[in-house]
Amino acid sequence: MDFGLDAEILDDFLIEAGEILDLLSEQLIQLEQAPNDADLLNSIFRGFHTVKGGSGFLSLTPMVDCCHGAENIFDVLRNHKRTLTPELMDIILLALDAVKNMFEELQMGNSELAPVSEELISQLHKFSKPETEDESCNLHVVDITEEAAFNKHCSLEDSGLDNVGIDNLSNHKFQLLLDSIDNNTNTQDLITSELNQFDADADADAEITDEEFERLLDELHGKGNGPVIQQPTLVTAAIKQPQVIATPKKHETTVRVETSTLDDIMNMVGELVLVRNRLLALSSSNSSNNEEMSKTIASLDIVTADLQSGVMRTRMQPIKKVFGKFPRVVRDLARTLDKKIELTLVGEDTDLDKNLVEALADPLVHLVRNSVDHGIEMPSERLAKGKPETGVIILSASQEGDHILLSIQDDGAGMDPEKLKNIAINRGILDEESAARMTDENAYQLIFEPGFSTKTEISDISGRGVGMDVVKTSLIKLSGTITVKSELGKGSTIEIKVPLTLAILPALMIGVLSNKFALPLTNVKEIINIQSKEISIVGGFHTIYVRNKPIQLFYLEDWLCKSTANMNSDKSRHVIITHCGNETFGFVVSNLVGQEEVVIKPLDNLLKGTPGMAGATITSDGGIALIIDIPALVKHYIGN
Repeated sequence: MDFGLDAEILDDFLIEAGEILDLLSEQLIQLEQAPNDADLLNSIFRGFHTVKGGSGFLSLTPMVDCCHGAENIFDVLRNHKRTLTPELMDIILLALDAVKNMFEELQMGNSELAPVSEELISQLHKFSKPETEDESCNLHVVDITEEAAFNKHCSLEDSGLDNVGIDNLSNHKFQLLLDSIDNNTNTQDLITSELNQFDADADADAEITDEEFERLLDELHGKGNGPVIQQPTLVTAAIKQPQVIATPKKHETTVRVETSTLDDIMNMVGELVLVRNRLLALSSSNSSNNEEMSKTIASLDIVTADLQSGVMRTRMQPIKKVFGKFPRVVRDLARTLDKKIELTLVGEDTDLDKNLVEALADPLVHLVRNSVDHGIEMPSERLAKGKPETGVIILSASQEGDHILLSIQDDGAGMDPEKLKNIAINRGILDEESAARMTDENAYQLIFEPGFSTKTEISDISGRGVGMDVVKTSLIKLSGTITVKSELGKGSTIEIKVPLTLAILPALMIGVLSNKFALPLTNVKEIINIQSKEISIVGGFHTIYVRNKPIQLFYLEDWLCKSTANMNSDKSRHVIITHCGNETFGFVVSNLVGQEEVVIKPLDNLLKGTPGMAGATITSDGGIALIIDIPALVKHYIGN
């Protein structure tokens, strides 16, 4: 189909269908826990129905076929004609995957959708029938060809159905009639016999239409919209069931905005922040101390902060967008591994920058899969240890100041630090001397080393030692940290800490000789002053002791200004204690300038690729400062 004339309609469909498909992914997993939830069944039915309607309007036949099959299954389920089983859910999830794949094709501009596999359509058709028809779906239909005779037996009064003697065809006889049709035993004779009896109490002047006959049959079974036929000898009052009136949802006015528009607005806010910083610097350096100017700048400071906060909120999305994927991931992986696992989600409404939401998706998938595969034991093993056979994984999110804390916790086998060290030694990642000095906390970090795996067999799921190292690399790029806590036999907890946003960040402005640099505050733990006599040499590195803990010392002027620091000077030195992943370093700087909010600008072609630099910013005095990327700087000059 050519979407040239329907581009706007297609865009609307993609937005609406995308939201529905995301919701369906969550609802289907919820349904396995509550298979008789009528509201959930109806909601899923409506979801497939809505996507089917939109795709039908756009002539997307394969998508229509798939949605129609799933819709029919849920029509049977919500009418209690079939029981939801894991096997049936597998088929439904396959159908949803097929629809999602077609949806992604549409997003990429491909309007020629491949047909859905015949096997899947066949399975959808099979399960869309009532459960009693599963094994023998071939219903024996009797074709009554003597139309005149049929019309004669179906004739009623011209006046309609008011005086039909319906008592002669009892519900019991009617049920026997239907059963006989199914069994194809003397069907035609029985139909004729019953219709003759039915005709005995009715005049032959009027004929009933096919539609009226169908409504009459529905009425006999207590459904449909046919006329109510009253028995002449017994009148009973129908008991009206109380109706549950749904509370109307609070109306919210929303508008969809392109991400590029938000990025442009964010850039403008960034420029405003820079102007604000410049004015604040001028105001503080103005010896005349103009009171009116100070008030104006203070007002500008407040307005800028409010505007910045408001624009940031437009970029925020709940972490639920990522969390919503994991019930399906855990469910499918648990079935593959024959494990029983319960996933609990906490803090789904925690908001963070849209770019971070998207960037965190893959790392979190790796971590959750790792908990399912490596963490949770097999049911028999758990029972032998006195644990419930169902393992528990808790995925949580919370906000701590200007950071988001994510946690993946399981009650599985936990990790043995000695076993991790031995694996690292055998794979050449670690030598025995280093392993002997290594703490348990650092041993847990070995799981993020390239090529490291505790699995002895390679499978489709794990064993190759890839994935976890990618997780750590991705998080470092996001200025995040990752820590691991574990107790053998009790379980493990992996915690991730990332900033709320990467667009505007607080930074510590430092001087290295005559050059100014910005150091992200997210990496700064503390600032101390030291004398030369406090510096020791340990393992060939300059080292200081902070609260009895050794910290390696590096001179930024050696790295960034290509000069040799004078380490014999008696003057006090500023040392910035920073963390990179789970390692702590001390950086000696020439002077401290102060704290500023900086706007990250990309480096131009001349400076692009400079080791350890994340970008540049305009400082409050109008100058330019390079923004230091601590992890990249350490990796370049020290190594892994």
